[in-house]
Formats: sequence, structure tokens, C-alpha cells
Amino acid sequence: MVPPPRPGKPAKPDPPARPGADPRVWRQRRWIVVIALVLVVHLLAVVGLVRMPGPLIPVDVSNTPTLEAVLLPPPAPPAPPKPRPIARAPRPQPKPAAPQPEPEVPAPAPEPAPPLATSPQGATEMAAGSGGEGSAAAPAAAAAPAPSGGPQGGVNGLRYSAPPSATMHYASFVNGVQNPDGLIRWEQDGSRYRLAVETRVLWFRFAFQSSGALAEQGLLPERYEERRRNKVEASRIDTAAGTVAFASGAQAPFPPGAQDRFSVFLQLVGLVRGNPQRYVTPGVTESFQVADTRDVEPMQVQYVGEVEVDTGQGVVRAKHFVRLPRRANDRRRVEVWLAQSLGWMPVRLRQTEPDGTQIDLVYRGREGP
Repeated sequence: MVPPPRPGKPAKPDPPARPGADPRVWRQRRWIVVIALVLVVHLLAVVGLVRMPGPLIPVDVSNTPTLEAVLLPPPAPPAPPKPRPIARAPRPQPKPAAPQPEPEVPAPAPEPAPPLATSPQGATEMAAGSGGEGSAAAPAAAAAPAPSGGPQGGVNGLRYSAPPSATMHYASFVNGVQNPDGLIRWEQDGSRYRLAVETRVLWFRFAFQSSGALAEQGLLPERYEERRRNKVEASRIDTAAGTVAFASGAQAPFPPGAQDRFSVFLQLVGLVRGNPQRYVTPGVTESFQVADTRDVEPMQVQYVGEVEVDTGQGVVRAKHFVRLPRRANDRRRVEVWLAQSLGWMPVRLRQTEPDGTQIDLVYRGREGP
């Protein structure tokens, strides 16, 4: 038997339409309202009245490729046309006045050139020296006056006067930083001398010794010794043969009047003591031959002026001497200040290295007369 068919579900009746309204017109109006709302929201978002929420995790832009912009220079404006020169009529030049004769002035008679002073070590030059801490060197115009009174000895009438024995103490500074004190020990008995110089740079000790005979013309070195840290080097001088033997075994001529590296300063002290009037005009230059432990070379010491030196315990008047450059591009500078109040012994010594390092010894006190 065939089952009877199931009855179908009854269809839902359409909602009752508003009285007097067409259902199609109502649907159109509803879509128009929806579209209008969407447009208003987008318009507010564009204008900025509605803020859209951003991402909670910042975006990594490190891998974002960058675009390089190349700016081209604007085209150069065309050059303006050159103005044509306007021909001008030449102006009449005034006639020059007749020259009037000038009275004749007799030419001054030439002055005789001053004689050059000489030193026991050789010729003395009158030249303009480097200024330093005192009066600038004067031009070579006047000769050194002759010494007055007293016995004269040495070469060319100049007298060497050896200072008495003394031990001088000096404060030591390296680029302005104080180091352990140094000293100069000078001993002489009228026929022999011994000079010792000791100083410390940082924690290194340096000692220099010179010994030899004491003659009328000054010091005659026989042995010069250098101690640097734990290394000792010495040179031996044979004044009779006129030679010096260095630490390496090599030999070189040692002319009369030559000095070693430190005796030269005590030789200068004796010359100033024997004739201080000689060192009045800046520019007086003494020439020496100086030996160390390796070679012999010329050395010139120039007087550059009189200055005041502050020792930290008072101001001392002193004569300032500078060693002139030994060769081209010689950047090492050696200076010494000799004070009359100290018997013309050094009140200050300074050496400036090529790298700019300055080593200063400033007088502090003395032992002996």
C-alpha cells in the first residue's frame, strides 16, 4: 500500500504592510539609509573625527627598502650678453709743472765697522739670537767691551775664572710635573776638577761625570762618563795627542779647547766669571767642539738676554744662554741661566726634546761657599 502524502507546511503570511505603503518602496528606502550611514562613517574617518585603533605590536620597518632620490641641479641660466664698450673721447692731460731744483745734501760719511770679539774656543759671532724668556737679541752692532782691571790670561786676553767647589741642589720637573731632586757637584783644587750631574726622570736615574785638568784657559777634560739606567759608557781623552777614544773603540780628533757634553757648561761659567762685561749685548756667541760617548761635533752657545727666574723661593736675575741648532731640523733645545748671585753658577737648566718633552732643573739650594 502506498502511504498517503504528508501534508505540506503552511506558508508564513507576509508581514502586514503599513497601510498606504508599497513594500518595494520601503526596501529601497532602507538600503538608501544604510548606504548613507556607511558614507557618513567613511567621511568622518577621512576627516579625522573617528580614530581607527592601531596595531598593538609596532611594525618593524628595518627591512623596508629605502628609495634614494637624486636631485638634479637646476639648469644654469644663460650668461648675460657682455656689454659693448662705449668709446670715450680721451681727456686732455694737464701739462706737468716744471721741476724745481732741490738743495743738495752732502752724503753722510760711512761709519767704520766694529771689530768682532773672539773667544778662547774660536770666533765669536754677533748675531740675533732666539728670544727665549728675556729681552730679544739685539742686532750685530756693538763689540763686547774689553775687561777692566785684574790679571788677564787665556787666549786673546780673555780670562777664565773657575768657580769654587760647591754642591748645587735643583728641583726637577718633567713637563711641569715635579720629580725627585737633581744635583750638580763641582769640585776643583786649582789643578784638577771633577764634575758630576745627577737627575731622575720618572723612575730612571741619569748620572754624568767629567774629570780632568784645570788650566789657565779653562777645563781640559780627560774622561767623560754617562750612566743611563744600568748602562755605563765612557770616553777617554788624550789632550797631548789631541784624540778622544769612544766607548765603541773608535777614535776622533779632539782639538785644543774642546769640551765634553757637561764640562762645556762649566767652561761657560768660568768665561762669564772672568769677563761678565763681555755678555752685555745679546747676540754674543761662543763656539766649542764638544764630545760625548760617540762623536765630536761643533756647538754654539748664544747669549740672548738678561731675565728674572722664579725659583719658587724668590726671583733671581740671570743671563740666558741658548744652544743654537747644530744642524738643519735640529729640534732639541738646550738652555742655561747663569746668576751672578750664585757666583754665575746655573740657576736653571732646561732641555726640550724633539717630541716636546721638557726637563727643567731649578735651583733650590747649595752646599759650600
